[in-house]
Amino acid sequence: MSEPRSPTELWAAEYQAGGVPSSVRIAPSGAVVWAVGALQRRNFPLRIAVDVGCGRGRNSLFLAAMGLRVTALDFTANAIAALTQEAKKRRLDDKIRAVVHDVVEPWPIGGQDVDLVIDTFCFKHITQREWRQGYKQHLLDVLSVRGHYLISFASVGDGYYGRYTQPTDVASGAAMVVDPVNGIPSVLFSREAIVKFFAPELVLLDELKNNKPVVIHGATYERETYALLFRRSPRHFVS
Repeated sequence: MSEPRSPTELWAAEYQAGGVPSSVRIAPSGAVVWAVGALQRRNFPLRIAVDVGCGRGRNSLFLAAMGLRVTALDFTANAIAALTQEAKKRRLDDKIRAVVHDVVEPWPIGGQDVDLVIDTFCFKHITQREWRQGYKQHLLDVLSVRGHYLISFASVGDGYYGRYTQPTDVASGAAMVVDPVNGIPSVLFSREAIVKFFAPELVLLDELKNNKPVVIHGATYERETYALLFRRSPRHFVS
């Protein structure tokens, strides 16, 4: 019997196979484009960003092309290699620092001067609560007093992942699921559970809900995803 593969190995295989759409897409996430536009309309400064669980870096490349300095973090070496290659190709390598790093460990970023942290479908794959608590602290350790945080995730009502949940888990606002195709585990959250988890240090500024069909593993499913844009609460800022 073969040993179970680690999350890093599972994701390395997924990036190689490209079964999940976000693992091969080139265009930036709609959630990131929306969030950047929302912040620009409010005249918030955007100079330094962190892309958490960046994958092949489609969002890092988008932010760098807008002039931001980006630290891109992912524990999958082949994804980081692909980002580094593409950044050089686009002549954006001076704007992007791509690092092989597990985001449940302290982030390799000094100071609290980050204007924007983005997480598109990374947090949902942190399956242990203590790891999620550590993630939150690492986020607060780098986010500036006027900083913002974007998280996008599949909800407990998602048409693809939601098929594998139990009613009691859905009622609690968090449900553990495992993708039967690639074996990757994740947690589905309700909107309310995410807002509560990041309070009181982060306050919800804006939100976007998406319900649209998406092809995953060769079949079409009605997705239910959220993008939540938070701002740092100055009342709870500790330098």
